[in-house]
Amino acid sequence: MKFVAGALLLCLASAASAGTIVGGGATLPAIGYTGTATGTPIVPTAGSLFGVYVANHSGTAVTYCPTGSGAGKRILAGNVPGNTVNDACPSGFGGSGLTQPHFAGSDAPLSTAEYNAYTTGHGATAQPTQLPSIAGAVGIVFKKSGVNALTLNEDQICGVFSGQIKTWQDLSAAGAVGIPAGTTGNINIAYRTDGSGTSFSFLNHLSAVCPGVASHPATSFKTLQAYATGAASYFSSYASSFGGNGNAGVIAVVAGTASGAPADGSIGYAEVANGVTGGVRNASVTNLAGVTVNPVTGFGPTAVPVTLTFDKVIADNPDANGRPVLIDLPLTNGQPTSSNGCIAVVDPSTYASPASGYPIIAVTSLLGNKQGNPSADLATVRGLLSSPYDTSIRSSVTKIGRAGTGYAWLSSSDLTAARVNSCIN
Repeated sequence: MKFVAGALLLCLASAASAGTIVGGGATLPAIGYTGTATGTPIVPTAGSLFGVYVANHSGTAVTYCPTGSGAGKRILAGNVPGNTVNDACPSGFGGSGLTQPHFAGSDAPLSTAEYNAYTTGHGATAQPTQLPSIAGAVGIVFKKSGVNALTLNEDQICGVFSGQIKTWQDLSAAGAVGIPAGTTGNINIAYRTDGSGTSFSFLNHLSAVCPGVASHPATSFKTLQAYATGAASYFSSYASSFGGNGNAGVIAVVAGTASGAPADGSIGYAEVANGVTGGVRNASVTNLAGVTVNPVTGFGPTAVPVTLTFDKVIADNPDANGRPVLIDLPLTNGQPTSSNGCIAVVDPSTYASPASGYPIIAVTSLLGNKQGNPSADLATVRGLLSSPYDTSIRSSVTKIGRAGTGYAWLSSSDLTAARVNSCIN
């Protein structure tokens, strides 16, 4: 019955075309993909990746709903109540009678549970496609009266987000640069309340770096999308904390425009592009090599080289040190599963603490359906998912790959249009 249901779902998807390519998920790349951070849903604008793709393909329409990475993957799976393509954005993608979305975005790779949820929702023989698309800088965003520029080293970042450093005067005493004498007040921590790939990426950095530079338990930071669900272990030691939905929500908390948020004194984490457009400041960070990098000016123009690993997912729980673990795809009917190169991941350990440059980054991916794409939309979905690797499109995109954007292209011989074409059917 499960097989029949899955086959029926795929047939229905093949028979239906929305006319508009519908997707959503990760908020971290939203500005690079669409030109803006919020929308219900977003219609891509000029200079964005999807905007350039649409402009180059007459008659194509694309929408993107910024739900957060976790919700994006649940909607792609299609078997979680309240997380369907036809739910209004941002709870869903705002589809038009589709049985499945065309694509999703996520900054956290598929986990075992998420892969299993997809096969449950689509049928045991169906698979998702996951291919890395771009890199983003995760900024330490802040707002404090009198503090116009802030430079933090890794020890200070670990101290703030572990709750060891609770006030601005303590942060100044710890050696942070840019805090005028006499600055006081509690530090309010702004964090993500939704299933967030930005949280995954930020914690990927903290869990790798903090045990070596700060005196707190090695298990203080656990690399998970669901940062908020384990919040008590972090936030009980904070002077104050406040959650926001999506990168834009964290920016609103830091800016003091979110309901109930302090008007001043907050520090949080969000994609750099969101901070630039949201009216808050991004701290410069001194990496472990002792080099200070401003993520607004020092990240973007240089493509990030990556190596892909295939047929792997992230274990549902990190290891004893809070680090993410790559494991083989779950078995299918008791046999080893292969995606034939369509489920790719960049091992989070390879970008947890880069040897040079800005040290806190995310690698985000575009996900799709390996089978069952509407035939009328097939070419467009293939083209959209391969757009990050198309040099003719890249050259016209102004929101990625340039200083001030917070986004960089990826460099890998494994990321090609030919791979996308073989993985979207």
